[in-house]
Amino acid sequence: MDTILKNAIASIQLGVEDFQSNDERRSLSAVRNLTAGILLLFKEKLRQLSPAGSDEVLIKKNIRPTPSAGGGVTFQGEGKKTVDVQEIKERFRSLGVEADFGRVDEVIRLRNDIEHYRTVATAETIKVALAKSFVVIRDFIAAELNEDPTNLLGEPTWSTLLEENDVYERELAACRAALDEIEWDSAALHQIAHHIRCQHCGSDLVRPTDPQVEHRYQLELRCFSCGQESSFDDVIEAAVGDFYEWDTYVAMTDGGDRPTATCHECGKETFILDEGKCVACNGELKFTECAICSEGLGPDDQDNNGLCGYHAWQAQKDD
Repeated sequence: MDTILKNAIASIQLGVEDFQSNDERRSLSAVRNLTAGILLLFKEKLRQLSPAGSDEVLIKKNIRPTPSAGGGVTFQGEGKKTVDVQEIKERFRSLGVEADFGRVDEVIRLRNDIEHYRTVATAETIKVALAKSFVVIRDFIAAELNEDPTNLLGEPTWSTLLEENDVYERELAACRAALDEIEWDSAALHQIAHHIRCQHCGSDLVRPTDPQVEHRYQLELRCFSCGQESSFDDVIEAAVGDFYEWDTYVAMTDGGDRPTATCHECGKETFILDEGKCVACNGELKFTECAICSEGLGPDDQDNNGLCGYHAWQAQKDD
């Protein structure tokens, strides 16, 4: 077994042991080890895909082209630095490797929040991290590494991950069902609602205290991990960011239109461009096209009194 895979297994096993210790001081260690284990599994896949004699080129941050004996070009790994999360995502995308980066990002975000004291690492918070990790670990080991998760991780570690995931999935299903009872007036918001997380601990085990509110800004959500409440206004911007994270990344890297914009009325990044409406405050566009050139207008143009940026600038210059 390669060293990277051995280290991945050890990290996951240590993370589970930290969780089972019931010592809150080891909570951060549990999340750190689980995160490290997952990323090492990903690097093991890249190592396996690296050509022989390339110094494991696909896991190296720096890649050096060198001439081959036949007059072509080969690529060699250079240095000791290995790829980070974003680079792993990009290489998996190019190579057609499947991984649940939505859940991975949630576990990493939880680790970062705990490290920077934005979230309290309670036992319930760590259970959520275990459950999220379980799905990623199970699917990746079986589908991409072609291994049996029970044999690879050992029965004690696997049983703990399986048990915590079963409990979490039951609780999550109940929370999602409660959110679905709300009469959302937006197709996008109905999907975004499943990305709402507690502002205090980051858990997605949240339910509305009363789903029958007249206006969405009255909505209060109780977290079943930490017990605290959040208002709709406190959590909607982060939920929109989570839901559109991949689309936003693609728009920034490959070009194209972003799916969201900053609302001209409430100032949140919650204006859904496809719907022409803000899901936080329900704000809509007063001006939809330039009065001079008929160019489409967005939230950023609403202060121009019906003109696009260029013609608004021209009007100011002529004054």
